Amino acid sequence: MSTPSSFDELYEVINKNNPFDVPPIVTGQDIWNGSFPDLTTLNAHASDAVFEVIEQVRSGKPKVTSLVFSAEIGVGKSHLIRRVRQRLQADKSAFFVYANKYGDLNLIHYQFRQILADSLKQSNGQGVTQWQELAAAMVNQVVSSKKTALELVEKFPLALTRSHDLIDKLTNAILKVKPKVGDPDIVRAILWTLGDTAHAPFAIKWLAGKELSDAKAKELGLPNPTKEIKLLEADALSAALQIISIASDYNPILICFDELEGLEVNEAGFFKSQVVGGLIKDLFDAIEQSDVTKGIAILSVIPQGYWKDLLKNTGASEGGGIKDRLSSKYSEPLELKYADGETVISLISLWLEEFYTSQNLVPPNPVFPFEEEKLRSLGSEKPTIRSLLKWCRDNFRVSTPPPPPKELVQKAYELEFAHDSEEFLDDSDLIARALYLGLTTLKGQTIENVLIQDVTNQIKPIGENKGSIQFKIIAIEDGKEDSIGVGVIQHTHGMTVGSRMLRLTMYDTFKLTRGCMIRSEDRKINKRWEAHNLRIKLDQMGGEFIHLEAEQVKPLIAILAVYDKREVYGVSEDAISTFIADSQIAFNNLLIRDILSNPANVIPDDDSEAEPVIENESDEVKPTFIDITDEVNIDIDSFLE
Repeated sequence: MSTPSSFDELYEVINKNNPFDVPPIVTGQDIWNGSFPDLTTLNAHASDAVFEVIEQVRSGKPKVTSLVFSAEIGVGKSHLIRRVRQRLQADKSAFFVYANKYGDLNLIHYQFRQILADSLKQSNGQGVTQWQELAAAMVNQVVSSKKTALELVEKFPLALTRSHDLIDKLTNAILKVKPKVGDPDIVRAILWTLGDTAHAPFAIKWLAGKELSDAKAKELGLPNPTKEIKLLEADALSAALQIISIASDYNPILICFDELEGLEVNEAGFFKSQVVGGLIKDLFDAIEQSDVTKGIAILSVIPQGYWKDLLKNTGASEGGGIKDRLSSKYSEPLELKYADGETVISLISLWLEEFYTSQNLVPPNPVFPFEEEKLRSLGSEKPTIRSLLKWCRDNFRVSTPPPPPKELVQKAYELEFAHDSEEFLDDSDLIARALYLGLTTLKGQTIENVLIQDVTNQIKPIGENKGSIQFKIIAIEDGKEDSIGVGVIQHTHGMTVGSRMLRLTMYDTFKLTRGCMIRSEDRKINKRWEAHNLRIKLDQMGGEFIHLEAEQVKPLIAILAVYDKREVYGVSEDAISTFIADSQIAFNNLLIRDILSNPANVIPDDDSEAEPVIENESDEVKPTFIDITDEVNIDIDSFLE
């Protein structure tokens, strides 16, 4: 047994370092590549259940099974999901798909196709994505000299330069052994993921159902998807199921649905949990009728209250159908357990073991500088993992107070800002909330010669507004009072855009002096939409159109995320307001300044036809496949050497 380090050595290191001084929240990206200790005995019953169902579906009987975890916030569900993903990655026993952000709930099938494509582009930790693992398995099925995915990724770009029709040959060969494939272009796109950065990202973009440039689509030999959003939604589930079916020939697939709680609704008024529940039902039924080989396991993680509401709000008969499909393995959700006294000691020991090892120190006991008795007492209170780690952070150095609020907010803001996704551009109300939060901190200040007196999101009459005008700014400019109604309209449906724009022109109804519409420049308004006429009307009424740019609103989105998770981060509303004021992310925000300034920008019209133009098949560029014989198969091998 090693001799404990001296007290002076321990004291010096402990007072300079705090292993618990990390954001007490695990993000979606941490599920893929986060680094934090995981106590595998905590909720082992749940992770073992997942591994069990994966082995059950491996034979394809049943083709699909599902289970639900009942998990309250902070009990360690993200640690559990990451544990499952790491195990599947380590033994290559299943593909892993993780869904925690759902974008536009009106297009849930299209969003799921993007979730599927995004999950499969995640790395396995060895420089190879799940797409590339799948592509390598497909290639190895039609060549005699088998290679690892990493070997193929390294050799493929050179092989393409040697044989420009290599993709054609491989596609045709694979289709011969996979006659059930409905869309050969999906096989072709998957193979392109083995290419370099000039090809793979665009192939994945196409697999997600997104449009490519005509030149890039032609280069890859792929047809461009329709621009009509309704058709994209209609085709998305079928395309996703074909990808799932192809992947299931080689390994089972675990699809994990997380973060179903929330008050977001689609245009039909259904909550996120109901919309995603419907998606899972559609997936379950479709997979049962499909040609999957190794089987699919579906895991949903949802708080108990939301689970009960989901079943209640969908009605007795339909609720039963959803329940049977969300949880076909067990009659009720598996409950994730809170940590008890022994678990608390084991978890803190695990964190500290990693810390002391990294510092080349040996503590006098595994939980030093904490006391076992105190940790057991905490365990008797059934703490969440999140609250436990926050307590450890605040008590690791007894001689020093917890980090100041400003520092906590700064770290939380940096964490949220680091998320490079622009998915928020599809969420009009989220963007509006971010602007509203920033503007509330500017009351009493003058910007662009405009004195902001008040900001309100209570737009009356509420029944008439229907959420179209998300907030109103009461201001003084040149001695005259202005009442600016603001609507962020990122929607893609013409009727929705028109309905929301109509409210912005109803100055008398909502007591406005100016209507302000905010919309991304690339989301043009079709001339055949009623919204086009309303755009002209609003312009004539002195209204304003502002181009929304992601980088302008991203700081406000980040601080709004901190505000929404303020209890998780352990920061107050006052601390957040102070940070916004000190950093001036609202005062200097160009989008806020545009709202307050005189009208300038105009949202351009979409000059394209209202109805999509369907080209004749004869005009479409299709890859030319050649027949693969045994001799040609050998030729493929030679290019991959």
